[in-house]
This record gives sequence, structure tokens and C-alpha cells, in this order.
Amino acid sequence: MLQALVVSTLVAASGWVVPAPPCFAHGSAAAVARHPQFCMQEDAAEGAAAVAAVAADQVNDFTEDLLDALSTDEVGFEEQPATFYKAADGVELTAMPSFTNMQSVEAMRSRYALHENDTGSSQVQIAVLTARIAYMTKHMETNKKDYSSLRGLTAMVTRRRKLLEYLLREDLGEFKRLTSELGIRTNQLLKPKLQGARGRRV
Repeated sequence: MLQALVVSTLVAASGWVVPAPPCFAHGSAAAVARHPQFCMQEDAAEGAAAVAAVAADQVNDFTEDLLDALSTDEVGFEEQPATFYKAADGVELTAMPSFTNMQSVEAMRSRYALHENDTGSSQVQIAVLTARIAYMTKHMETNKKDYSSLRGLTAMVTRRRKLLEYLLREDLGEFKRLTSELGIRTNQLLKPKLQGARGRRV
């Protein structure tokens, strides 16, 4: 039905004349095969008129249906209000460890900042690394074979130790305050370093 409607619409719009084969109704197929040119000449005018009439009727019906559909007052789209779901009573959601780690890092950064825009001083870096080392240590307790995280933990510990050594050289009072507040062991850092070949052996 839809294909016939599309074809008839195209025929009516473009003005093509598609001859229909009405001669099959008048004679046999053998007669048509013997004299095809006579059959087409004989019925060309009648077939063209019939096709044009059918196409015009179908186009008119389609146009009327389309106008009826457009003129009807249909209910438009109504916006639905947003729905919010509340948690069940007595159920508390626990934060993921990564989220608590991020919060603790931000707290350390804001607590040990020397000024408002400080994000990279030695004190801030040591405090942030301490928070990340604590998180990664807890992670390694439950994931003993996570070797990539173990490499990251080792790198963070080494970096913190170098920053502490720098702070020990530059500001001993700040070093003692920071290590006591963060609970960092300083036994190895305060040991006198051996000089010469003995120092290189360690």
C-alpha cells in the first residue's frame, strides 16, 4: 500500500506516463507475445488515462488524510517533573576509599600551606605524600600482589625522604614540627652519615 502510494505520488508530481499492461485482459499471453507492438499501441491511451486517474485519486486521498491529521487538536508533549529517590531509612552510604584519600590530601594541602596559593612548598609536598603513603599502605595490605602500586609506594617514600632531608638542612625547627605532627619516624634521617668509602657502601 505504501509503495503504491509513493509510486503514484512520484508519477503525479513528475508528470510521467507509465503505460499499464491492460492488453493481457483482452487477449492471451501468446497473442501478446506474437504482436507486442500492436498491443502497446492499442492500449496505450487507455492505460495512461487509467493510471493517471488512479494516481490522482490516491494523491487526493493522501492529501486529505494529511490535512485531517494536522488539523486535529492532539495533546502536545508535557514535561514530567524530575523525580528524586530517597535512600531507605537507617541505611548509610559509605564513601569509597579513593574519595576519602582525595579528601585527606586536600585537607593536608590546605592545612600545611604557607600562604593562600601555596601548593608546592616542601611542607605541603611532605604532608600530601604522607596522606598518599598512608592510603597506599592500606591498599597494599589487602592487595599484596599489586606490584605496580608497590613501585608507586616505594617512589613516594623515596621522594618524601628526599624532601625531609632538604627540610632538615634548611629549617631544623620546621622539620621537627612537621615530623612530630605527621608521625614520621626520623631515626634514619638523624643518623650521622658516614664519609668516604663507608658512606658509598651503605
